[in-house]
Amino acid sequence: MLKTLIDFITTPSTFLLLLAFLSLLALLIGWRRRAIGCLTLSLTGFVGFGFTSLSEVLIAPLSARFPAVDLALAEPPFGLIVLGAGLNEVHAHHNNALIELEDGGEAIPTVALLAQRYPDARIILSGGSGTDFPPAPLRAVDGMRRVLLEYGIAADRITFDPHSPSTVARAQNTLALVGDDADQVWWVITPAHRMPRLIGVYRKLGFEPVPYPIDFKWIPPFDFSYFYHFSDGLRLTDLGAHEWRGLLLYYLTDKTETLFPGPHTAGVNP
Repeated sequence: MLKTLIDFITTPSTFLLLLAFLSLLALLIGWRRRAIGCLTLSLTGFVGFGFTSLSEVLIAPLSARFPAVDLALAEPPFGLIVLGAGLNEVHAHHNNALIELEDGGEAIPTVALLAQRYPDARIILSGGSGTDFPPAPLRAVDGMRRVLLEYGIAADRITFDPHSPSTVARAQNTLALVGDDADQVWWVITPAHRMPRLIGVYRKLGFEPVPYPIDFKWIPPFDFSYFYHFSDGLRLTDLGAHEWRGLLLYYLTDKTETLFPGPHTAGVNP
């Protein structure tokens, strides 16, 4: 309950909306100067983070922390770990569609192409909400497995963890599926802005996979003349705040060894 409340308050779009409500409350009480101050902060924040490149401030260092893998130079993987499926199998089933992609849906064609490029690589899929909904075979990892089979990937190459609701649980459960092969070269595929926290958890567990970031939300340089659609800018800001909040929480609760994990091993992401 406390974590949910902290998450709610520290989400920038929510915080700015709360400031607007506080300004209205202060005005009703008769605190005119405080009302003007809260409203000014709220409107400035909404305009700055909703429309301008200020929305990139939080997400940029996360997205740029681990560079893309150079396939021409990288050591071939023994296995591929995919965290987050990026598709909605419930919608696909309901609409009789081949696939319904969501945020991070780049994972599906990425792992399919890598699996074809490296035909001996094992594949581990991880996702879930920690509940029994949706049931099999409508879970996100069920959908990813189905799509990979459609791509011609052999079923015996694929193992999956469908129940992990958090980054820590997914790291722990995928490492258990890696088993005795932890000393081999594993590539982990997840959106770039989530990669620092994931790698930090893996390192805490004594595992050092090669980060293969996808779904880059930002590419350099900063362009202060660029303007976002309002909802896109706020969403980008909220995504960055969510990850920084998670990094801080994981560091304070000893789930990671450093606040902002980054590349440090020779040969990783050459």
